[in-house]
Amino acid sequence: MGTKRTGEEYRVAGVAERLGAYEAAPVPVLEKETVDEELVEKAATLLSVMPRNQLRATIESLVSPNDLERGRRAIDALIDAAFAIEDETGHIRRAS
Repeated sequence: MGTKRTGEEYRVAGVAERLGAYEAAPVPVLEKETVDEELVEKAATLLSVMPRNQLRATIESLVSPNDLERGRRAIDALIDAAFAIEDETGHIRRAS
């Protein structure tokens, strides 16, 4: 790579050749969030046996205490399937 100064202008040569060695690894494309069917079933069972209008956070933590994100996805799947309803206060109940 060389630089050559001509007046107030810089010319740089050989950059592409030097950067060619730094090929980027392909970035994996994340698939749509996967839902653990076992957790969805567990959440459905909890909604069936627990008193109505439980806090969503409570159900999520019971479904997946070590990974709340997985619990959130399970509850989202129940809502998407019209099995559960969430109200504006964050309480969730089984759809009738």
